[in-house]
Amino acid sequence: GNMYLLGKCASPEQKERFLEPLVSGRERSAFFMTEPASENGAGSDPMMMQTTAKPDGNHWVINGRKTFITGAKGAKVGIVMAKSEEGATMFLVDLPDPAIKIERVLDTIDSSMPGSHSVVQIDNLRVPADQMLGESGEGFKYAQVRLSPARLTHCMRWLGCCDRAQEIAIDYACKRQAFGKPLIDHEGVGFMLAQNQIDLKQAELMIDWCATVLDTGALGTTESSMAKVSVSEALFRIADNCVQVMGGTGLSKDTVVEQVFREVRAFRVYDGPTEVHKWSLAKKIKKSHKLANEG
Repeated sequence: GNMYLLGKCASPEQKERFLEPLVSGRERSAFFMTEPASENGAGSDPMMMQTTAKPDGNHWVINGRKTFITGAKGAKVGIVMAKSEEGATMFLVDLPDPAIKIERVLDTIDSSMPGSHSVVQIDNLRVPADQMLGESGEGFKYAQVRLSPARLTHCMRWLGCCDRAQEIAIDYACKRQAFGKPLIDHEGVGFMLAQNQIDLKQAELMIDWCATVLDTGALGTTESSMAKVSVSEALFRIADNCVQVMGGTGLSKDTVVEQVFREVRAFRVYDGPTEVHKWSLAKKIKKSHKLANEG
């Protein structure tokens, strides 16, 4: 998502400095937007942003606190969202920076993200004016450019995880004998694996559909919301079934199935909880109905 955003919105100089190292794989990035709920900061509602950006000569000075910043530890490129007088604004920063302090790395249910998720204090961070991404006050618009491909990469990543979990569960069910026959021949087990196959194919098709929309150059905001909800909920069911099919083994770290279950549970919250996406879709449905009946 960060690379896609820079590819679309960064200046040629910014692309050379910040994007090229990401594309080459030499460096990775972090997106600093979410803020602590305890401080009434921005989470699912970015309009609640508390982090400020104030001009000072040919620099901007940023102050605030962020949380659940994925990959902040070890990242070399940061995209910081802050509120200027014009509104939400994005800035590109080199990391690490002494003004950006990682207070702690959160102990979360998932564990696969490089650098995990951090609580970060930003204290008088000075950013040159030429490191503003785009225009002041346009941050929310640029965030929409980033959101759809970012959601889709999550869908693809965890689809692969659940494909693997299904393979492991099938192998287990075909080899494990219980009550005189292989587990898969017991209807309760076989039906769970069959439903998994259906959900996997539906998730794959949702991802392909949304990717096709993005390939046209459209933002794909509605389509990515639909895909994110559908895929995240389906993958959780799949991972849960795989654990259940494997019984005690599915609860252990003897296979990756246990980890896949934890990672996929987090996916239903990250990049917007299911309920927020459904609420957004419902608002669009209402708006479409109103427009259709105005004439």
